Amino acid sequence: MQEHFRVLVVEDHNDSREMLEEFLTEEGFTVESAVNGLQALERLLRPPRPDLVLLDLMMPVMTGWDLMARVEEEPSLWGLPVIIVSGAGATRPVPRRIVASIPKPLDLNLLMDTIARLRTGHGSALAAGR
Repeated sequence: MQEHFRVLVVEDHNDSREMLEEFLTEEGFTVESAVNGLQALERLLRPPRPDLVLLDLMMPVMTGWDLMARVEEEPSLWGLPVIIVSGAGATRPVPRRIVASIPKPLDLNLLMDTIARLRTGHGSALAAGR
């Protein structure tokens, strides 16, 4: 069971976000979501903090890149692992807290393997899709 492991899904496309929410909930995770980086930042700044963020890069209001820049400025969020889940390639330097990048269309088995490696302490070695 993953019941105490909190995941924040940051995705602007309703179908993708709802699919991830449903899948992760069925896998036993506690799941919250945000439709853009600004909404995600507001969620991240109030407890309890998620254990992992699944982050799309291309979103309205505040992109995933802009969210990561804001997270870098907030000491209380340092150490928060992030998995990029995006169809957009990494065109900027990848912040240290990005533990993996998984391309869309999303392979749910790869996602679960990546989360499992993160949870077992191999997060620093993750580079799926990079």
